[in-house]
Amino acid sequence: MTTAAFLGIDLGTSAVKVLAQDAAGTVLAKARVTYPTHTPQPNRAEQSPEDWWAGVMAAIGEVRGRLGPATEIVAVGLSGQLNGFILLDHADVPLHNAVLWLDLRATDVTRGIDATAGAAILTRTGNALSPIAVLPKLAWFAENRPDLIARTHRVALVKDYLLLRLTGTLATDPSDAWCTALMDIESETWRPDLCAIASQSPDRLPQIRPSAAVAGQVTSAAAVATGLRPGTPVVTGAGDVSALAVGCGAVRPGRLAITLGTAGHVVLDAQDRTPPQPGAVWQLAHAVPRHRLWLGLVMGAGLSLSWVRSLLAAGGTPDAYPVLEALASRAQPGSAGVSFLPFLEGVSTPYHRPDARGSLHGLTSGHGAPELVRAVLEGVAFNVRQCVDLFERLGSTIGEVRLAEGGAQMPLWCQIIADSLERPIRLVDELDTSAAGAAILARAGYEAASVEEIAEAVVETGRVFDPDPATRSATQTAFERYQELCENLFGDRSPGHR
Repeated sequence: MTTAAFLGIDLGTSAVKVLAQDAAGTVLAKARVTYPTHTPQPNRAEQSPEDWWAGVMAAIGEVRGRLGPATEIVAVGLSGQLNGFILLDHADVPLHNAVLWLDLRATDVTRGIDATAGAAILTRTGNALSPIAVLPKLAWFAENRPDLIARTHRVALVKDYLLLRLTGTLATDPSDAWCTALMDIESETWRPDLCAIASQSPDRLPQIRPSAAVAGQVTSAAAVATGLRPGTPVVTGAGDVSALAVGCGAVRPGRLAITLGTAGHVVLDAQDRTPPQPGAVWQLAHAVPRHRLWLGLVMGAGLSLSWVRSLLAAGGTPDAYPVLEALASRAQPGSAGVSFLPFLEGVSTPYHRPDARGSLHGLTSGHGAPELVRAVLEGVAFNVRQCVDLFERLGSTIGEVRLAEGGAQMPLWCQIIADSLERPIRLVDELDTSAAGAAILARAGYEAASVEEIAEAVVETGRVFDPDPATRSATQTAFERYQELCENLFGDRSPGHR
C-alpha cells in the first residue's frame, strides 16, 4: 500500500528546509541545505538563484532517499523569505543575483519616495514604506542600473522563482505580494501607480493566486533534476511568515505564534482587523483566505544567543547551547540587575528603529557568565512581550500562545517567555514551521480542502510552560527596568501606547 506524502519547501535566508508529511501531519523525512549570502558592498545582501536551486535539488533528494519506495510525494507546497526578488530576462534567466530582504541599498531612495508618496503608500498597502520592501529596491535599480531594468522581462519573488523552476509558471500569493508595497490590499491586485514608482508595470510581476491554489505541475525537466514525479501539482505557497502561522496552527482569530529563529516572529491571526499605527506592527495577508496577520519582529532573537555564545566561547567556555542553558539556570530571575537590549541589528517592534544598537546595563565585577546569558534570554523575552503588549494596545484580544523553532528547544528560554508574558506557552511539536505550513498548503491544494481545517487537525502541540508565580515579582521588576532603558533610548514606550 502506497503512503501519500505532501512536500513542504521553505527557501529561507540561510538554508532551504524540506520536509514530507503524511495525511496525519506526521513528518516522514526532512532535510536542510545551506547556501551563502554575498555582501559585495556595505548594506547589500544577495544570493545566487542557482545556489537555491542546487540546495533544493539536494534537499529533495535527501528526503526522497529517506522516504523509500512505498511513499509517493503527491503534491508540493512552497514558502520563502519575504521581500527578495530576481530580475529575469526573456528566457527567465536571472540577470543579477537575488536581492534579499536584508539588503538596505535603497535606504536613501526610500526616504525620497516616502517624502512624496509615503501617505498614499500607507493608505494603499496598510504598511509604512521600508527599505526592506521590493518597491524602493526596484526604484534603486531603475536609478542606478537602468541597463538591467531595460533587459528585465519579469520579476520573480523568492519562493516564486522556485515555482518557476519546478513548473514553468510564474505566480505569487497575497502574503508575498502584500509585503512588496506594490499590491492594493483590498483588491489583492498590483497597483499601476505604485508599480510606476518602481519603474515597473504590473504585467512584469507574477500573477497573484491563493496560497493553496495549484499553480502548476512539475515539468519533465524539473522531474529529472529533483526526482519528483512529472505532473505532480505544486501550489502557489506563502511567504515564510504566513507559512509559519499555518505551521504553528495560528489559524484562528486571536491565536498567537512565537518563533525563535535567527530573528523572532510574533504573529497574530487578526482576521480582517487593521492596526491603526503601522510601522512597528506590520500587517499582511494570511495563507488562510480572508484572514490577516499582524507581525511583530524581534530582530535579535536567536542572533543574540549566538552572539553571547561566540563571546563566551572566545574565552574557552560554552561550545554548545546546553552549556549556555546550564549557565543561565545558575542565575536568578532578573539576572541580578543585568539588563540586555537585544537590538544588535536594530529594532523593528515596537520602535521601528533600524539604527538602534544592543547594549548591556547594570554590570559589575560581581556578575559572571550566568547573569550575562540569562540577561540575553530575558532581553529577547521582553522584546517579545513588547510585541504582545502592543497588539493588545491596538485592540486585539489574544488567546492561546504557541512557540516553535530553534530557540524553543531550550526549556529555560520557554519558561522565561511564559513568565514574561504571564501566559501559558504551548510548544509546537514540529519546529520547522514554515516548511510544515508549506506541506499543509500542498495538501489543501491537492484535496481542494480548507487550510484552516487541515492545520487544526494536524498541527500538534506538546509541552506546556505555565507562568511560575514564584518568579513573577522579579520578572516584572526586570521588565520595568528594561522598559525604562528603552524609554530613555527612544523617548517613549512605543507606538500605540496609552
